[in-house]
Amino acid sequence: MRLKLNNLSSGFLTIFTVCLILSAGFITGCGDEGDSPTEMVTENGDNTTDPDPVTPDPVEPPTDPEPPPAPMVSFKDEIMPILTNTCAIDNCHDAVASGGLNLTSYDNFKNGGNSGAAFVAEDGEESLVVKRIDGGGMPPIGPPLNADQIQLFIDWINEGAENN
Repeated sequence: MRLKLNNLSSGFLTIFTVCLILSAGFITGCGDEGDSPTEMVTENGDNTTDPDPVTPDPVEPPTDPEPPPAPMVSFKDEIMPILTNTCAIDNCHDAVASGGLNLTSYDNFKNGGNSGAAFVAEDGEESLVVKRIDGGGMPPIGPPLNADQIQLFIDWINEGAENN
């Protein structure tokens, strides 16, 4: 009889242990949810409102893509036609080259004249050609260049004065 009681106690103890472990796992897994997800009690026993833990961080609206860069001023399509029509004409800055400045091609223009370099890449405002066409009496024959044409020279030089 004593053996039967020990077997029975041992079985009961095993079942009790398994139940205890399962209960502990269940309690741990569930946590303390409380009655309301926004109410909690502090250590002092005060009720307080918990910030909503499920609110996602605000999503910033997508930014507008950067606008494409402005097209570069073309020497061939914008600067050379101005030079051809107003500067590289007979008895001015043609092959005879008044002041030693021949404006019939990019290479000649880049070489400059008797007064030095006609332009310094990336320094449009201070380049000699801009100073001469913007109030410096150039071209001496015909109408002066308009503000848009002068700005083309400045922009082209500031962009690097490429032979493009």
